[in-house]
Amino acid sequence: MTIKNIRLTPFEIDAICTSFRTHFAPEDHLWLFGSRVNLKARGGDIDLYIETTISDASSAVDKNTAFVIELYDKIGEQKIDVVLNLVTRGHKLAIYEVAREEGIQLV
Repeated sequence: MTIKNIRLTPFEIDAICTSFRTHFAPEDHLWLFGSRVNLKARGGDIDLYIETTISDASSAVDKNTAFVIELYDKIGEQKIDVVLNLVTRGHKLAIYEVAREEGIQLV
């Protein structure tokens, strides 16, 4: 997958998307947001926003942990921040809106 206007390599994008699909359901979604979607920025962690239909918080955290561990194996250990939204719970946090509006959907 090639996405322009982000500061990740095609390899990193593929690794993120493939790992996400391995651990989350087909109806779940993933966005990249933060400094990595700003071409003028330098460095920065990889900020990911996940919307999942998993309703059990413990299960969602387990899936997220497995996802991040797989990412470390593929792209090396670097700062990866994940915002996890269990959409069935109906919580509305400002960070969810920022991630969706300013981010780029990967999956």
